[in-house]
Amino acid sequence: MVFEPKLVLMDEPLGALDKQLREHMQYELKALHEKLGVTFVYVTHDQGEALTMSDRVAVFDKGVVQQLDTVDRLYESPCNEFVANFIGDSNRLRGTIARVDGEFCELRLGDGTTLKGRNIANAAAGAAAIACIRPERMSLSRHPDHGHANGAADNRVAAEALGLIYFGDHVRMRCAVPGQDECFVKVPLGTAALDAFFPGAPVSLSFAPAHLRVFA
Repeated sequence: MVFEPKLVLMDEPLGALDKQLREHMQYELKALHEKLGVTFVYVTHDQGEALTMSDRVAVFDKGVVQQLDTVDRLYESPCNEFVANFIGDSNRLRGTIARVDGEFCELRLGDGTTLKGRNIANAAAGAAAIACIRPERMSLSRHPDHGHANGAADNRVAAEALGLIYFGDHVRMRCAVPGQDECFVKVPLGTAALDAFFPGAPVSLSFAPAHLRVFA
């Protein structure tokens, strides 16, 4: 900083630090960046660090930029399946597009369940597609008529509870969806009677169409 550079390249500067010290230094570097107004190019393999430190993030795949965006848009509005699965956690549901309605479409799963989501790929009816949704955007219930996922929960998927994973401030419920990969639902502590979701219990996963992103 003595030479007042216009750009500073940082290549994994905090990689050797323990978790607590690394998080503290992230805040220090971010405060320094805001104070100096110098452009930082920050290289890291830690997604949490990238989202914490950055104003804009570039996601590469095989040397090609897939998306360059603000951290909130990168997480909430990934442009393709790769970005959706690479940044954070994402549940995937495979199916066929049954109908297109403007920016939305209906996705029919293998068991006949129909879901509504954003048609990000602008795919036509009949196309095979993969839909992605964040674990925290799903609501968990033992009853199909209960549960809302940050809005009108028009989408519901029948599943089976497999077990809980404790993370301190929340738990993640592993669920088996017929014909699909395992799904994870993020449940804040104190928001649900977790004893009811024992392994083998039938559950309902609900979520709003606006949060389901459909890629071809």
